[in-house]
Order: sequence, then C-alpha cells, then structure tokens
Amino acid sequence: PAQDRDVMKNHLVELMCTVPPQIQVQLGESISLIAASDFPSQWDNLLPDLISRLDNRDWSVVNGVLVTANSIFKRFRYVQRSDALYKDILYVLHRFQEPLTELFKAINAQLDAFTAGNNVAELRPRLAALRTICRIFYSLNYQDLPEYFEDHMEEWMAGFAKHLEYVNPHLEDSDEENEPGPIDVLQVAVIQNLYLYANKDEEPFLPYLAKFTTLVWNLLLRVSQLPKHDALATTGIRFLSSLVGKLMHRELFQEEATLREIFARIVIPNLMIREVDEERFEDNPQEFILSDMEGSDTESRRKCAQELLRAMCRQFEPQTTQICSEHVSQMLASFHADAANQWRNKDVAIHLMLGISIKTESAQYGVSQVNEGVNVMEFFSSHVLTELQEPNMTVRPMVKATSIKFVSIFRNQFTKQHLEALLPLLIAHLGSPDVVVHTYAAAAMEKILTCKVDSGTQGGTISKVPKIGRAELNPVLNQLFTGLFSIVDNVDLDENEYVMKCIMRASNVARDDLLQVVQVVLEKLTAALARVAKNPKNPQYNHYLFESIAVLIRSVCTIDAAHTTAFENFLFPPFQDVLQKEVAE
Repeated sequence: PAQDRDVMKNHLVELMCTVPPQIQVQLGESISLIAASDFPSQWDNLLPDLISRLDNRDWSVVNGVLVTANSIFKRFRYVQRSDALYKDILYVLHRFQEPLTELFKAINAQLDAFTAGNNVAELRPRLAALRTICRIFYSLNYQDLPEYFEDHMEEWMAGFAKHLEYVNPHLEDSDEENEPGPIDVLQVAVIQNLYLYANKDEEPFLPYLAKFTTLVWNLLLRVSQLPKHDALATTGIRFLSSLVGKLMHRELFQEEATLREIFARIVIPNLMIREVDEERFEDNPQEFILSDMEGSDTESRRKCAQELLRAMCRQFEPQTTQICSEHVSQMLASFHADAANQWRNKDVAIHLMLGISIKTESAQYGVSQVNEGVNVMEFFSSHVLTELQEPNMTVRPMVKATSIKFVSIFRNQFTKQHLEALLPLLIAHLGSPDVVVHTYAAAAMEKILTCKVDSGTQGGTISKVPKIGRAELNPVLNQLFTGLFSIVDNVDLDENEYVMKCIMRASNVARDDLLQVVQVVLEKLTAALARVAKNPKNPQYNHYLFESIAVLIRSVCTIDAAHTTAFENFLFPPFQDVLQKEVAE
C-alpha cells in the first residue's frame, strides 16, 4: 500500500544513519533502488533528509549519505538527453550543489592539519568522502556544465589540483600490490572529472588545462608498475590522449623533446610486460584475453598506451613515426642480441608498431587505413612471421600471442596468398598448451574467414568475395577441425567461445566439403552438447555450439538427405535430455 511505502521512505534515511556500517551499505542500496522509481516526484523529502546529515560529526554517517547520493545520481550518466532528465538534474542541482561544494571546501581545509599530525584515522574517512564527492561531481556535470559549477570553478579546480599533488606515506601500504589506497582512488576520480571537462572543451576549464596536464604528467611518472596503480595509470594516460589528439591543444605537446619524453617515460613503460601480466597469462588466461583481445572494452595499460600513440599520430604523425621507429629498432636489436632474456622487448616493439600503424580500425572489419610512413608488410615478414614459424610452442608464448594478434588486426592488409600461407601456421598454434595462444589462433582464423575482397562491379555495385573460401579451406579442413576439437574435447579447459565460433565459421565456409568430416564433427559437437547440458555456464559458447550444429545439418542434409537419420540418432538423445531436465540456459 502507498501509505506503508511512505512510512518506510520517511524513516529509511534516519535508520541508515543509526546502524553499523555493514548494514548501512545495504540500507543505502535500498534507498537507491526505491529512488530509481520514486525520486524525485514521489519522494520529495529524500534530498532534504540526506543534506541535513552532511554536517554530522560521525564520518560513517556522512560517507553513508554521500555513497547513497552517488548511487542515486549515477542515473544522470550515459543516458540520452531529454526534458524529463534535465528537470530531475535541475531539481537536484538547486538543492545539492551548494552543500556539496561547501563540504568539499571544508574537507580540503582540514586535510593539511590532519596530514601534519599524521592522523591517519581522521584522514581515511575524509579521503573516502572526497572520492565520493568527486563521483557525484561527475554525475552532476555529465550532461552539461551547470552554471553554479562554472561560477565556482576556481574552488573546485584548486581542490582537484591539491588532490593530484597530495602525498602521504602513512596512507600507503608498501606490502600491498593489488588494492589501490585511499589517495589512489581519489586521484582516479579527480582525473575522470578532468577527462570529462577536457572532452567537452568547456571554455571556463581551458585556463586550468596546462596546469592539470603537468600535474597528471608528474603523477604518471610517479606511478608504480604494480596492479594497484593500474586504474590510476590508465585514467591518466586516457586524459593525456584526449588532449594530444586535439588540434586546439597542439602547442602543449608540439616540442620534439616532449614527444620523446612521452615515449620514453609513459608509452614504453606501460607497454612492457610485467610479472603480473605473465602470471595472468598463465594462471588466469580468460582475464588476460579480456584485457588484451582486439575489440574488447576492458582498459589495460597496454591498450591505453597504444591509444596515446594513435592520438600522437593524429597531430604529430611524422615526428611520432620517426621516434617510434627508433625505439622499435633499439628494442629489436636488444632482442636479437639476447633472445632468451630480452623477449619482452620484441613484444613491446610489435605493440609500438600496432600503435603507430593503425589510422582507422573497427573490431568487426579490422584495419581499413594505415600510416603510410610505416611498412607493415615488411615488419611482418621480418619480425612477426619468424615468430609464427617457430615450431616449439613453449618458446616465447606471449610473443607468439602478440604476433597472432598482429595478423588478426591487419587481416585486411594481407593478400589471399598471404592468408593461405598463414592458415597452416595458425592451425599449428591450436596445439599450443597456452590457452591465450590457442584462443588467439582460433579467433584470428575466424576473422580471416570473414575477410572479403572486391571482385569487380556488377550492375553498378561492387561485388565482394571471401579471400579464403571453400576451395582454399579444403586442403586444411581436416587439420583445422582436429586442432579445434582437441581444445573442445579437453575437459581441463574452460568452454572457449572463440574456438566454438571458429568451428561455426569454418563449417559455414566449408559447406559441401563437410561431407568428408561429417561423422567426426557430429560426434564431437554432440559430445560437447552433452557436457554443457549438465552445467551450462557460458551463453556465448552455447550459442556458437548450436549455430555449428545448425550449419552442419543444413549443409550436409541439403546435399544428401540420407544423413537425416544419422543426425536424428545423434542429436535427439541430448536434445531430449535438455528438455527433460529443463535446462534453462
């Protein structure tokens, strides 16, 4: 009943402020969930209730209120503009912008005193509050720069600058490698606000830009290679990239010495493979693939460093290409002098080439335009192909993965003859014991099988045909399926959607030629279906599995209907099993 809802809403904020922190978090989430439907039109006392508790002396209460407000205001981000959205934003701004600014200024004023006294117990909750305030600032400024924040720009920017310069050894845990500290997460939130303003090209922000560029630059030079600083490094690099790539900020970076310093002190250190990357490659390949695979959304240091390179090329292509070529030559010379110990340098060299070579790219179609100052094919022949031709799969597996990624990304630049020669090499890498390597090989082949080339004009329309069609695939079809199903059949490996997608794509290209392998392929797919039916956990894998079965049925039964009975005998038992057990996935 509406009356009960009102009673509950009227007491939720008060209750949240009186319970232990663990329960406080749950109540804050409850407030956010109700606010998603009722605020502000049906809960007009929520904001006054939250604001009235911002001056509480108990910092657990203040932080609870801020976290709750932050989760409510997040809905102002990443949504399309509308009159209703702006009405809600204005409602919040008129009530919350001033108290938020005053609290921001008050906490900043307190930092110096507590820092001087090494009062960590008082500093931690205040830094946590500042971090949440920064996230609220992000939400309230996401759509447009509000007039109030424009009028109080100096106070906010002074605070942000102070946070970026803030150092306190007493708040840093030298034994912690993975979890960022309170200063780290605050600085990440500050840079995200700067990135927001820089991307909007807000005129009131421009006078502060040079100073913040220097501050973020200095921060990146101090950041360690430890995982706990990954977010800080990637956020800082993204901010610099957003500036370097714009003509209006050209003067900040146009000196050759500046560009060289960016290479030496930011790009290369963040492209270099770390011990934690090697561990992830071996022990958590899914996470490594997610952060490194072409087209994935996850940000990593290496991806951000490459994006910085591309931004530099947009404004300073000749200088960037020249400096990068020098570093690539040095890295490769170091590798050739001591391949066993300097293999990481070759990996960096390939990533540098990926960074400066690509001008236009899409995840679906690969690279469509390259830097004319870089000879991609010569680099491939001299340094990438040799890595793929190494028969020992245990030699430099991370460089092998990068080399396969290179082939996948530049698939459009390879001729049909190149790709035909590459197929056996990629198939060989399906036998690699490293999950990342055989996954990249399967993903690369799947993408190559989608590549098309112009075949002439028919009726005023450009006709396209596959670079690798049925005729080109046929000689390696048996080896391809053998390699792919050796991965699918290995119960010690997780269900690999990239491998199953490659099976689907290869089946679709082979079509009539599937008759020569239909018995084996059907047995393998049926066995895979029986396994996943017991414990379905990867929807993408399951999707490509059923697509593969569908392609097989369509291709084979169209040619020879006599195979229909064999399909029924193989597929009906697992299908019935799925239906009887009511497997929902």
